[in-house]
Amino acid sequence: MTHTSTSANYQILASLDVGRRQVEMEGYQLVQRQLELAMSLREQVMHHPLLKRHFHFLRVGNIIPEAYRESGVNSYFDEGKGWANLEKAWSMDEFVMDPTRATLMIGMVGMDGDTFKNTELMNKYGIQINKTSRNTVLFIINIGTTRSAIAYLIEVLIKIARDVDRRVADMSSAERRIHQKRVNSLTQEQPPLPDFSAFHAAFQGQRLDPAVQTRDGNIRQAFFLSYEDTSCEYIDISDAAAAIAAGRELVSALFVIPYPPGFPILVPGQVISAEILQFMAALDVKEIHGFRPELGFRVFTQDTLNRVQQAKETYESLQQYQHIHHLRAG
Repeated sequence: MTHTSTSANYQILASLDVGRRQVEMEGYQLVQRQLELAMSLREQVMHHPLLKRHFHFLRVGNIIPEAYRESGVNSYFDEGKGWANLEKAWSMDEFVMDPTRATLMIGMVGMDGDTFKNTELMNKYGIQINKTSRNTVLFIINIGTTRSAIAYLIEVLIKIARDVDRRVADMSSAERRIHQKRVNSLTQEQPPLPDFSAFHAAFQGQRLDPAVQTRDGNIRQAFFLSYEDTSCEYIDISDAAAAIAAGRELVSALFVIPYPPGFPILVPGQVISAEILQFMAALDVKEIHGFRPELGFRVFTQDTLNRVQQAKETYESLQQYQHIHHLRAG
């Protein structure tokens, strides 16, 4: 009765029971087959003479920094040992790569991840994937994946590689230079990911102890303040670079999220740095949430920042005074 109510959804309850039974009786076998298919997919791409010229799956050494890999394993696959490195890495390393998540590098075909996903995989061949980046696509192998599905994916990748070779063969010398420039931008000339700059002093986290240094910020305050039109203004990306060079601190009023990859490079209350502007200028993605090319960045006005910072300093002074008074009274 602990799993029911006066209006229980018995379809969901039955599904939970069936799933629990499957895990109990077949779980080990299903996961083992899942891993075998994931490894088989990687091996076939790695050894196919055509595919390995255009594609490769990222290895653990490409994804996890060496400092977090005590085992020293750079790849779960070794020509002599097979997949023996997988067990070693999973028993020793602080962070590991899920082998059922296969990240395919596609930069050599001259397409970004979003184009490859929509134009090739989905529209032409009916293959649905979820995660893409500027030069990768992610395939997830699960307990429902079959050998025929892996074989079909390999067949599709071969067709795409052959199509690319045919298109390149038919290109003029000028077109080939353009294609190669595109390939280089996706494989060698990646825009460096900008480090987090800092929260503006008006939105930095409160601390009573000056010795405590944090990078925390009051995103909530900045987020809701951005709804006040009088507190914000727009600045074009080229004007923003000039303003920063002149010494002005530009503070983002919105989350700015390029997709792919889909993570924020700016959050409300964060100072816009020159490195972030350079990254934005180098991006060639079509979708950037929180940024309107015709208007630019939505930033807080200087009057707003001064007002918020003054109110924050007044509040912190009062808090510190009350803290000292409490200590003396005690």
